This record gives sequence, C-alpha cells and structure tokens, in this order.
Amino acid sequence: MYVRIEASFIKVKYGIVGTKIGAVVRAAKDVGGGGIRFPVSKRLPHGAKLDLELTLPHEAAPIQAQAQVIWSAHIPGRRTYEAGCQFTRIDPLDRGKIIRRVHQALRDRKPA
Repeated sequence: MYVRIEASFIKVKYGIVGTKIGAVVRAAKDVGGGGIRFPVSKRLPHGAKLDLELTLPHEAAPIQAQAQVIWSAHIPGRRTYEAGCQFTRIDPLDRGKIIRRVHQALRDRKPA
C-alpha cells in the first residue's frame, strides 16, 4: 500500500503501449509509489497498458514507466477525463524517487 498526494508538480506524457508517447504534457492529479492519476483527452479502456514519461522537478532525466488503467472517467462539468493507473513496470530507483517526493511533501505540509 502506498500513500498518494496531490502531484501537479509531476508532468506526464503518455501513450498506449506500442504507439508513440504523445507530445501533450499534463500535470498529474495525484501520485504514489503504486500509481498515478492524471487528465486524459478521452476515456481510456479499463486494463489498457500505457507507456508513461514522468518529469519530476530537479531531476535530470524523466522516469520511464508502464502502467495499467484501473479506471477512467469523465469529469463532470468539464470536457476532460481522468485516468487512475497502477504502475506495472518501473525501475525500483525511480519508484523510490516518487516515494521520497511523496514523503517530503507530507513533511512539508505538517504544521510546525
């Protein structure tokens, strides 16, 4: 089980496995060591496999990962959708970077 936090500081590019990753950069909605939620232009099918490119602030290279769509839904009152995805392939060092960012963000939020 992983903790998730709001994560607009992470930028996401994605594509269905076997296709080119799109050029559109989206700000993640939330992230944890196990997965990520981000806006998408259309509903993605449950179970779809995605190639992800995640850009974290102050990191030299983006994180390359694969994820599976767990859910995708229209956002009421908007023209966009969101997808919640579970990481299925991610380098353990990269997962560690995400987890450290989550824990740092949680520490920064705590009142003094």
